[in-house]
Amino acid sequence: MEIRVAKIVSTVFNPLFIPTLGVLTLFNMDTFMAYVLPLRVKTIVTLIVFVNTAVLPMLAIYFMKRTGFVDNMALIKRSERYLPLIIGVFFYFFTYYMLKQSNLPSLLHFYFLGATLLLIISLFITMKWKISLHMVSMGGLTGLLLATTFLLRIDVPFIIIFVILMSGLVGSSRLKLNLHSVGQVFAGYIVGILTMLSLYFIFSAY
Repeated sequence: MEIRVAKIVSTVFNPLFIPTLGVLTLFNMDTFMAYVLPLRVKTIVTLIVFVNTAVLPMLAIYFMKRTGFVDNMALIKRSERYLPLIIGVFFYFFTYYMLKQSNLPSLLHFYFLGATLLLIISLFITMKWKISLHMVSMGGLTGLLLATTFLLRIDVPFIIIFVILMSGLVGSSRLKLNLHSVGQVFAGYIVGILTMLSLYFIFSAY
């Protein structure tokens, strides 16, 4: 039963779904974006993000599985993650470029620039070590929410606490499935948070 729950958690919080979850969270927080952006715009942006960061990368991984480049869609082996991460960098940067050209709030640009940077960092780490991509994405989401509170000067403790708790649940699931060590889980989360916060402080300095 515990293994089944761990598999469900790992699937629901798959790194491919986190960017869409992040955008939905931003659109539903008590910020100017929730009120200024029309529902049609928010729907289009969410669909663009979902297609570019979930559907297309998933299709690419499926194609690699069919052609024998990877053994399974979960990319359990470290050596199988290089090409999917490179493809992910392309799709994430393309999403960043599209959003930036659309004159949308800079917070959205910031999120996908940070997400692209996280994939690049993960790629270099993966060349030597199997870091938890699930936790990198959850750390990135946590870092985004923390940066949002600093940038917009809002107080959303319940959302942040909820995401932290979900991050702990995801990390525990990865450990339960014996897919990562404790160090790989914690390292992924720390890399995600620190990268997003560092990016925020760099931009806020200018």
